[in-house]
Amino acid sequence: MSNERPSDPSARLVLQIEGARRKTITLQISTERTLVGRLDEDSGAQLGLDLAPYGEGVSRTHAAFSYVDKAIVVQDLGSTNGTRLNGLELTPNQPYRIREGDELEFGHIRVTVRSA
Repeated sequence: MSNERPSDPSARLVLQIEGARRKTITLQISTERTLVGRLDEDSGAQLGLDLAPYGEGVSRTHAAFSYVDKAIVVQDLGSTNGTRLNGLELTPNQPYRIREGDELEFGHIRVTVRSA
């Protein structure tokens, strides 16, 4: 008999941040929200991905990734400059499934999904 507890379902997300400071980032996404934004020590938000070094137009708590029904979803959190998926503006607080090859824009920062 195993004493292991069932683990929280999760999936690996690989993102390619485009632009002059191009970088590949890997995140482990679970049912808990992984916040995307720009670091602001006064806000107290725990970011999973700080996009401040890569460009402008990102809100402090801009968007979130989570793992729902065996898929990774992204959700705009009412950001000032919006979030786009393959060029289409996301409705705030609505989850959208993302797939490999999708392009996300957080404010003025473009990110390509390499693995989801």
